[in-house]
Amino acid sequence: MKLFFRIVLFLCLTNSVNAQQFNYMPLYNGGTVVNHRYYTLSYSEKHEQPYWVAYELKPKMLYKVVKRKNNFRTDPKVKTGSATYTDYKSAPLYDAGHMLCSRNMQFSCESMDETFYMSNMSPQHKDLNRIRWAHLEALERSMVERNGALYVICGPVLKDITKTIGVKNKVSVPNYYYKIILKHTPKATKCIAFLMPNEKCPQPLDAYVVSVDCIEDMTGIDFFPELPDDIENRIESKINTTNWSFSKPRSNYAYNKPSVKCN
Repeated sequence: MKLFFRIVLFLCLTNSVNAQQFNYMPLYNGGTVVNHRYYTLSYSEKHEQPYWVAYELKPKMLYKVVKRKNNFRTDPKVKTGSATYTDYKSAPLYDAGHMLCSRNMQFSCESMDETFYMSNMSPQHKDLNRIRWAHLEALERSMVERNGALYVICGPVLKDITKTIGVKNKVSVPNYYYKIILKHTPKATKCIAFLMPNEKCPQPLDAYVVSVDCIEDMTGIDFFPELPDDIENRIESKINTTNWSFSKPRSNYAYNKPSVKCN
């Protein structure tokens, strides 16, 4: 009976979660924009990874319905060819780190499967990817539970690169990663941004909060060009943690066990 209800939930979520309607794409002239159903990215052929990955995350997307399947593969929409999983396997110190994590997309087989395109990956130090970056991804889901739908932009800082990995392709190893979370409604707008070095990060998450302006200076990316200038200037210039909770709620989204196996 439980399996029956999980299958019904899987079908309902698959039909009810529409493709992204993210209207606040960043501006950056250096990459090739690639649209998938549940996220958009700007791909850097030079660095063989995204400059940014943008998506909207809604509460109903947090249900853990399908089982994770590690289907790392090249992105057919990157015409110049993306990096390969073999490039990452050649460097055991680094993981193929999801920018849009698969856990955020386990409400359907298609949504989860999309996150394993190599265009969504970047070489993250294993001590970052598996610990503090994973904690940030969990916090992101908690913020969605409390605030409703959020817009998220994340990616590597692809400047001052001194190291690469890879076999067939040379994949740049970033020194930093960022994640920017935006809540925007006609009544109110708030934003929080994180910046982490590509290494073990021992401090609590709030120690890595920075302004959006700081990340724009480091990356050269304009993150919210479609927002009214007065709102954009206000939310991007300040470091603000008071409007966001850092505690983790216990919810139906986070603790249900997946039961649908994808082909």
